[in-house]
Amino acid sequence: MPGKAKKRSVRVTRPNAAIIGAGLAGAACARQLKAAGYEVVLFDKGRGPGGRLSTRRADTPLGEIAFDHGAQFLTARSDSFRAFLAQACKDGFAAEWAGRVVSIDRGGNSVPLKADTRYVGTPGMNAIVKAALHELDARFAHRVTRLSGKPGAWTLRFEDGSKAGPFDRIAITIPPEQLIDLLARSDGDFPEMILEARDARIAPCQAVMAAFDAPFDPGFAGAKLLGGGVRWIARMNSRPGYSGPEAYVLHASPDWSRVHLDAEPEDVIRTLCEEMFVRFGLPRPDWASAHRWLYALSEEAPGTPAAIDETGTVGCGGDWRLGPRAEFAWTSGEALAQRLAGKL
Repeated sequence: MPGKAKKRSVRVTRPNAAIIGAGLAGAACARQLKAAGYEVVLFDKGRGPGGRLSTRRADTPLGEIAFDHGAQFLTARSDSFRAFLAQACKDGFAAEWAGRVVSIDRGGNSVPLKADTRYVGTPGMNAIVKAALHELDARFAHRVTRLSGKPGAWTLRFEDGSKAGPFDRIAITIPPEQLIDLLARSDGDFPEMILEARDARIAPCQAVMAAFDAPFDPGFAGAKLLGGGVRWIARMNSRPGYSGPEAYVLHASPDWSRVHLDAEPEDVIRTLCEEMFVRFGLPRPDWASAHRWLYALSEEAPGTPAAIDETGTVGCGGDWRLGPRAEFAWTSGEALAQRLAGKL
């Protein structure tokens, strides 16, 4: 009697995806793809989580100070983002910012900004990104320079010559200028994504972080300013989770930032701080530093949350596709995941 044929074991592998960019858009995309059954890895050129939700820790003569020098707060409209922020608050990564936030015109007239629940990270804004990346495989200090291979078998090539892959899906959540450079160097054809990225317009922002050896209260926690070079001023001491010396963050307007994009940091600090002295009596800082955000606010956007190539294996997303609100990054990331997973 012939022996029974042995059954062959069949190995079932899960689809995988690589996400380039580990900010809010990348994290939202990763969470959705993971829920859809994908194995997901995020790669980011930065040294740690944050991006425009970064927190800068600086050693100053007054002690170490943490500055939220990028996005100042978050609001939530969608159920998904509202649920995420509620959980982040519950887990200690975020808190409601109840400080007085106003709009002030050039004549000094002040009106409260629209009533809204504003969230900040605790102890800094980058804690919100850390919460979004919780239990995800995020690898930092990995600058992707090109994609090689073919649809469904993409390999990521890194600046240091290393590589990762192959991956079934690629999600790209970086600023449009960087997206263009990456896709132009890659295998495959991505004309529509490149054209949309070329038409997008992202405003820069010159930021100043300033510290003082004595308290100074201008009567508000944050203010949107009309006229002049400074568009936004915030008192770090008003934010939940902050402990340290008196500290302020100043953001220049997009127009001022464009004109002074290549200005020396010392000149940026002097000009913007002098303007705040004239308007509010803000004293000369005992310590200050400047940071130039090249890609700060979306001014002209494609108007759709995400785009994918004709093969359905490479897509892009980010707040630059929808407008100048941090929540749009989350919305875009989720939409991108759904398209890559074939749900839309």
